[in-house]
Amino acid sequence: MKKIFVLSCALVFVSGGAGAANVINGNPFYNPAQGRFYNILTPVQANSEFDRFVIADEFGYGISDAFAIHVATSGSYDSSDNPEFGKWSWNDLEFGFDWDLWHENQLHAEVYGDVKQIYDTRENLQTVAYNWTAGARMGRITDNWTVAGVVQVDYLNDDLPQDTFDAWAMTVGIQGQYIVNNRWNWVGGLMFDFDLFDDYYDGERLRLQCGINYNIDATKYLGFYLEKDVVHSFKHSPATMGVVFGIDF
Repeated sequence: MKKIFVLSCALVFVSGGAGAANVINGNPFYNPAQGRFYNILTPVQANSEFDRFVIADEFGYGISDAFAIHVATSGSYDSSDNPEFGKWSWNDLEFGFDWDLWHENQLHAEVYGDVKQIYDTRENLQTVAYNWTAGARMGRITDNWTVAGVVQVDYLNDDLPQDTFDAWAMTVGIQGQYIVNNRWNWVGGLMFDFDLFDDYYDGERLRLQCGINYNIDATKYLGFYLEKDVVHSFKHSPATMGVVFGIDF
């Protein structure tokens, strides 16, 4: 999903690289064309303590050139002292959409949303919570670079009979991409997460993210991404790194 490792440092570049005609390359405004499918696989994501490993996959379809739907899921192995839901876990299942509302010349605006089931698989498969997301992205796309501002709201509520918990949170930030040539591009972002009601996050987070993508051809790319919450220490909030493979077909 665009949310998985595609957010990054505030980028304002002078146009200078060669333009690219790639269908999919990690651009934050990517949407599949009508009748096209896409798959974005994260075969491995690890933290800097190397005690948590995640595998994730997102599969989507373009209902029209402007509207796409997707399903995503992830699982993990956590060997830290206090793993969230056991060492081996199926983490979640997500359904969502992305809607390109408006574009004129180089200016674009879109909204997106999803609902995610969060699981506990220590003993039996159990839904412990639902997370609802609504967001908007607006920015500019040129032949060589993209910059987009993001506003997102999340609502988390539990699904356990013995507890009643809900929380609201908000994310604001900027995403960007710079195309070096038709093979290579850089992505980056800076995202600020904070609580609106109750403790959704474990303290405020300022997530700095960057990555590099290599286009195998016009419809396939490989990416390598890094992310770090710069507010907290590595011990409290380890950095994460991951590899992504994307394909449009």
